Parts: sequence; C-alpha cells; structure tokens
Amino acid sequence: MIRMRQEVLEHAFEHLRRCGAGRRECVVYLIGPVDAPTVVDAVIHPRHSATAVAYELDSATIGEISTRLLASQRSVRIQTHTHPGPAYHSSRDDTFALVHTPGYISLVIPNFARGPIGLDGAFLAERTHEGGWLEVAPSDRLEILS
Repeated sequence: MIRMRQEVLEHAFEHLRRCGAGRRECVVYLIGPVDAPTVVDAVIHPRHSATAVAYELDSATIGEISTRLLASQRSVRIQTHTHPGPAYHSSRDDTFALVHTPGYISLVIPNFARGPIGLDGAFLAERTHEGGWLEVAPSDRLEILS
C-alpha cells in the first residue's frame, strides 16, 4: 500500500489542471524516498508536449528525471496523467509508461482532472510480471492521509 498525504494529491491536481487547462492531457510523477518504498511525498511535473488525447516526453527530459531522482535518492512510485473523458489505461499508456518494472502503478484521472480532488472515477493499472497491465482498485494500492 502506497501512502500519500492529501496535500501531495492536491499539488498533483494543481499541475494537472493548470498544464492541461481542460484541453490537453498532462502528466505528473508521484515520488518518494528510495529507502521508504511505500511513501509518496512529492510531485514532479516534467516538461512534455500534449494534445487532447496524448502526452509525450522526449528522451532528454526522461534522462533529466532519472538524473534528478538518482542524485536525490528518490524514485517514481506512481505515473499519473489525465484523460479527456472517462479514465482507462490505453494501449499508448501501456507502451509509453516511464517505468516497466512489475508492481509499478499508473493512475489515470478523468476529465482533465477538473472534477473534485480525489480518486473517484480514477483508473489504476499495475504492471504485471508477465509484462502486461492489470486494473486494480485505487483503494487496494493507495491510501490518502489527511
């Protein structure tokens, strides 16, 4: 179970809403200390391009994220991005995830994150040992602390 404070989720939604402006997808990474694998305590909002139905990071940005995380002894726990309507994990989401390690989770927030801050309507996918993605209930993997 990954735990994060409500303020971290609020910070993620701020980025998703401002960047996407109700018109484009947006991505953030929820990160935590390497030595505390169940903790999320910060948000990275990477440089990316986006349309109403996709976002993309270039290889230089991915390298910068990796360097920054390594230097600070932190790692990505949850990839989080928006969709224009209902949340689901698309084939593009499956293919272009930042991390492909089994157990990695990808959170999709519906309606460009314009609804209430929280996980209602969100879709959570977990990377399997076989290399696919499995839908799991957000409440089975995430705990939001007040």
